[in-house]
Amino acid sequence: MELKKAEITGFGHYRNQIFEFLSDNQLFYGNNEVGKSTLYQFILAMLFGFTKKSSKKKDYTPRDGAAYGGRLWLNVEPYGEVLVERYRKINRGKAKLFIEGEEKDEKVLDEILAPLNKTVFQDVFTFQQEQLSQIDRLQEKELQASLISLGITGSQQLMEKIQAYQKESQRLFKPRAKKLTLNQQLKEWQELRETIQQQEAEEENVQKAYQKIAHFDQKIQELSEKQRKEQAEEKEINQKKSHWPLYEEWQELRSMKKSDIAEKDQKELRRFYHEYQDLTEKIQKKEDELAQLEQGQESDRYFFYLDHEKEIQDLLHLDVPIMRLIDEEQNLLQEKAKIEPMLQELKQKWGWSQENPPQNLATSVDSSIDQVEQLGEQISQKELHIQWLKERKQSVEEEIDQLEKKYPELLNAKETQKGPLYLFSGTGIAFAVAGLFLTMPLNLIAFALAIICLATAALKGYQKKNPSSQVKPAWQEKLLQLDSYSEEILKEENNLQNLQQQEQKTNTILQTAFGHQNTEQTWRMLAQTYRADQEKYEKAEANYASLQNQLTAAKKQHDDLESRFQFLAEWLPLANKELPEKKTTVEKFAAQMQETKMSRLQQPSTLLAQQLKQDRETRDSLFTDYAALLERFGLEQPTEIPLWLKQWEARQKKIARKEELAAILGPIFPQDISYTELTQGLAENQTNQEEIQEQINGLLEEKQRLQLQVEYLQKNGTLDMLYQEENRMLSEIHETALKWSTNQLLVAFLSDLATELSEQQLPQLLKQASYYFALLTNHRYQQVTLIDGLINAVTQEETFGIYELSTGTKDQLIMALRFAYLFMQKDRRISPVIIDDGWLHYDSTRKENLAKLLAEFGENYQVICLSSDKEMVSYYQRLAQSVIKF
Repeated sequence: MELKKAEITGFGHYRNQIFEFLSDNQLFYGNNEVGKSTLYQFILAMLFGFTKKSSKKKDYTPRDGAAYGGRLWLNVEPYGEVLVERYRKINRGKAKLFIEGEEKDEKVLDEILAPLNKTVFQDVFTFQQEQLSQIDRLQEKELQASLISLGITGSQQLMEKIQAYQKESQRLFKPRAKKLTLNQQLKEWQELRETIQQQEAEEENVQKAYQKIAHFDQKIQELSEKQRKEQAEEKEINQKKSHWPLYEEWQELRSMKKSDIAEKDQKELRRFYHEYQDLTEKIQKKEDELAQLEQGQESDRYFFYLDHEKEIQDLLHLDVPIMRLIDEEQNLLQEKAKIEPMLQELKQKWGWSQENPPQNLATSVDSSIDQVEQLGEQISQKELHIQWLKERKQSVEEEIDQLEKKYPELLNAKETQKGPLYLFSGTGIAFAVAGLFLTMPLNLIAFALAIICLATAALKGYQKKNPSSQVKPAWQEKLLQLDSYSEEILKEENNLQNLQQQEQKTNTILQTAFGHQNTEQTWRMLAQTYRADQEKYEKAEANYASLQNQLTAAKKQHDDLESRFQFLAEWLPLANKELPEKKTTVEKFAAQMQETKMSRLQQPSTLLAQQLKQDRETRDSLFTDYAALLERFGLEQPTEIPLWLKQWEARQKKIARKEELAAILGPIFPQDISYTELTQGLAENQTNQEEIQEQINGLLEEKQRLQLQVEYLQKNGTLDMLYQEENRMLSEIHETALKWSTNQLLVAFLSDLATELSEQQLPQLLKQASYYFALLTNHRYQQVTLIDGLINAVTQEETFGIYELSTGTKDQLIMALRFAYLFMQKDRRISPVIIDDGWLHYDSTRKENLAKLLAEFGENYQVICLSSDKEMVSYYQRLAQSVIKF
């Protein structure tokens, strides 16, 4: 990669400045503060991005508000010319890349420059006095290592990284250490592993318990499915039971068959009856008239009749309306009598009335019912849990009682046996002291007694101290378990009391909603019964109100008809008579008055008798014509027709009712059934459901016991928590071990890399470094060697260690090694070499020699020197090298 041109829009004190670079050796000359380092920092920013602002670093942001950044042209194989554009406030300071006019992003720039990065560019291809002066502060061996690192890699970071990784690894783990991170983690994991193994031994039946729980779940699921089928069957039976009155009515009507009489024949019979009845009435009237004419009586009643003849004739045509009204009133009263007992029963059952009608159950009632059921289930579980805890507590109490009976000294907190202990000890000491002053054989007896007393005292002390020492930890653990069970029982009883209070509160709310207490069935069944009764009550109430309205209308019609007879009350005996009787009385009165009228119109009765005869013949002829029709209907006399028509209409209504009931009840009653069978089926269904529920409850209880046992084991043993803790520890150990092993691998890799680089490149590196070092020192030193890991400078006469060299000679040696390494990388042409006043300790001769080296080195590399040294300018001009002034 070569630099072609730099266009600085704004950077430091530069504004719209352009610098062009040559492909070989060149010197940019200018006075101090002219901007040599600024140009270097601009190239660095264009290639690798702007540095973050810091109080320890110079800020190159333009103070006049100019755009911070610019453009840099490069020549990179195999891409050709590449333009890099970067501004701090555009695209967050990221670079734009243009290759043959096509825009690319910053990632492509990183790929093009690779393996060159900011660190390599600064440490390998940049020569600054600060890098060279760091060598002076090193000791001899560190100096040798630094020189090798600079010669091979361009910096001493490799050696520093190896040392850093070694230190970090030693802080993590050592084979015999105890307090290091990985050592402590391994020790804690081993202790936890022992705890887990003990806990697994205690909980070996947990897996079997889980298998039993799974088996219980399967059985409960099967029973629940069977229960759902029973509930569906119960719903069907209850539906049949609720429709039983209609079913009985349907059964009564099923035997009734549809009449085979055509509608046309029925209408023909009705028409015949009306004609026959009209003729009969006409004949009857004429007969009455004829009889009246023959009597010839007159009265005031006749004149009243003449005044109200039209009204009386109208009353005579009320036969059909009166009969229909009476039939309708009777039917309505019968329907009303059927509904009233049912309404009264529902009112007594639920306390309903006109002032307090039934209300629809709110959704909150269903929520309360669900809550009561959930609370009931939770209370049942809590009671089972408390019962199980009490059983466990009782078992622990029995174990404690056994231990305390076996080792009563566990209960004795004071040293009650100190007296005998001190007595035997004192006696033994007294005998021993006495034996010292007595003569043979008394002293032997005294010593023997002393030994016996002291042995007895020691035995007493051991018996006092040791019998319960082995069981005391177990006894104390049992006491802690007993306290734990007591606390948990108290806690669960408080929770149970809270649940019972919630249940009581919810029951009170439901009692208020339903209006009475529920003691015979569940709230859900009561809600279903309530809704069914409510629907039945509202339907019956609506029917009752409809019947009442119809009765009111019929009564009004009845009163209207009664009022029409009122004007005859003074002339006819109508009091306390029903409408048909009143009509009959009026008919007689009208007939009498009509006869009187006829007698007054003409006295001769011959014409009237002839008309009467003719009407009778017409009636007989009509009867003869319809005799076959009457015979077909099974009638002998026309007077039987009204009753037959009434019966026929009633039969048609029943047939229609049968078809209506068949459409409703056919799906509900696919087969015939008796009420006894229905009741027995419901009882058997409820019994089956109770048995299934008992089986489910038993399985749930067993399942809950197992779950509580497993939960308790997991709660106390907390295998899951121990496993989680082990996983956490293993994760931490893995992370620490991975970090330690990574450091070890990196140390080994970097060490091998340094060794390999030294072995492969060191001979050639030293050869080229010797050439450059001889050139820089004007051939005073001919060779650079590495003996026993130490770099030496060799003259014709003797060899010098690096610590024996002057500061300027050290700089020349380091410069020679750096240029030797770069010479070995000439074929790759990774980056140009930039030197920023890197000859601080050089005299005139050394500067001239450095200029010669740069001129020769520029044949293979692009070399850019930044300097304010006029003397170096003269050497460049003498060697025909390019000098560019700022």
